Amino acid sequence: MRRGDLRRALALVRRRTHRAPALAVRLMEKAECHLCAEAHRALRRIALERPLDIERVDILGLDEATRGRYLLRVPVLVVGGQELDAAGLDDAAILRWLQQAGGEA
Repeated sequence: MRRGDLRRALALVRRRTHRAPALAVRLMEKAECHLCAEAHRALRRIALERPLDIERVDILGLDEATRGRYLLRVPVLVVGGQELDAAGLDDAAILRWLQQAGGEA
């Protein structure tokens, strides 16, 4: 590896190293749901720029009341007590909501 390549690689690592604490995000989803998979991919892309602690929750393994609450709404993002129906939203819309829900300006 050449010296310039190493310098560029280290600069990239420094830019990708998050200094802020991770925001805990719960993704309520169900198996075989392509919208849920897309929401998870969007969160992973956002996590490259903003630290996120993503917890994936399969609603089919939850109690009947909770399952009924989310069954027709998945994918749903939960931060603290706030929820967002994330089906069909782009990365920018999800990021704006995360910033608002996480208390960022």
